[in-house]
Amino acid sequence: MKSRISGIRLAVVLLLAVFLCSAVGLAQDQKQPIVFALIEPLSGPFKDVGTEVAAYVEYGVEQLNTAGGLLGRPVKLVQYDNQMKPDIAVRMARKAVLEDGAKVIMSHTNSAVGLALAKLAKELNVIHVILHNEADEIMGSEFQVNSFRVCLSTSMHSGILANYFASSPYKRFYILNQDYAFGHAVAESFKKTFQKAKKADQEIVGEDYHPMATKDFGPYVTKAIAAKPDVIITGNFGPDLPNLMKQSRDLGLKAIFGSYYLDNPTYMNQARDAGLGSVTAELYLATLKTKKNEEFVKAWQTWFKKHYPDRPTFYLVPSSVALSVDAMLFVGEAIKKANSVDADKIIPAWEGMKFDGMAGETTMRPCDHQIQTPGFIGIMQKDHAFKNVIDFPFLGDPIVIPTDKFAIPPKDTENPRCK
Repeated sequence: MKSRISGIRLAVVLLLAVFLCSAVGLAQDQKQPIVFALIEPLSGPFKDVGTEVAAYVEYGVEQLNTAGGLLGRPVKLVQYDNQMKPDIAVRMARKAVLEDGAKVIMSHTNSAVGLALAKLAKELNVIHVILHNEADEIMGSEFQVNSFRVCLSTSMHSGILANYFASSPYKRFYILNQDYAFGHAVAESFKKTFQKAKKADQEIVGEDYHPMATKDFGPYVTKAIAAKPDVIITGNFGPDLPNLMKQSRDLGLKAIFGSYYLDNPTYMNQARDAGLGSVTAELYLATLKTKKNEEFVKAWQTWFKKHYPDRPTFYLVPSSVALSVDAMLFVGEAIKKANSVDADKIIPAWEGMKFDGMAGETTMRPCDHQIQTPGFIGIMQKDHAFKNVIDFPFLGDPIVIPTDKFAIPPKDTENPRCK
């Protein structure tokens, strides 16, 4: 009998020990930060893009922590240099998840990197937030359920431009892009959308591609001039955008540019008058007159001056990269709704969620995790709202393009979940 009682007492002691260890472990876990990892080019010719993204993500994470963190825990940001190479991006992201404990990984620059990280996020079962990787197949034929895109897809981006130009007086369009997967996707999606929207007297008169980080655009611009275009359509980013614009003007090209990324003050500072009259399309423009955006612009300028006092003043004017701030807050809301950092719980919680961002209400479409929201057109001009901050042309008031004009119907995404 005594032996039986002793056995019961031992079992109780062991159960209590297990309970106390679990409680201590849970308490310690609740104090641990929730780690977000940004995997971006922080060196090489596109390093300015990566460091700009990093600043907005830092700001967004700080906003989350100022509001009390997530689930009672602080948010910690770790950053890794992907050198614009998918294999390095995967290696760095794997390290962030397995060594730093990252529950959210983020990518912005280069769709090939985004595709690679989407597969890794599914393998490691963490959330992948796509800040600006636009390739259609990421949320289409190559869809991975752990990925969520808070930016335009290539087809959506082309759709905004195509719908705007279809109602414009311009007649002749020439496509000139960086020679890699995204550049070709820009061309194909623009041609497809423009063909449906254009007027009878509008036409695409040529198409060409150049290596990334090109120094001499002369041969490409000369070929374009021969086609006598009114508009050059380009998805160029990084130094390839302002260099293309400046060299085009030097060689006598008169056409304006229809650009994916001319909203960025970094590029406008370099292009200056070479960009006058050119057009850009995005989900966010700094000139938006919503209350949230006007409050954000003031807060951003104060924050940036404090944290990066040595950087050029044109960074005080937000670019579309500021969508990264909304992305941090949006994924934060999904984590709070899930009441967990477990990807299996965040995924269903985020699907179908609505978010009131700087540009207005956005929705995370459930089947393909593609954000749905209105788009905007901006035209580069000398008279603009930021003349007191920068001394070069910037965008005028935005022109709204309704969501239904450029959204891709679920059945056309090639995503098996959307049939």
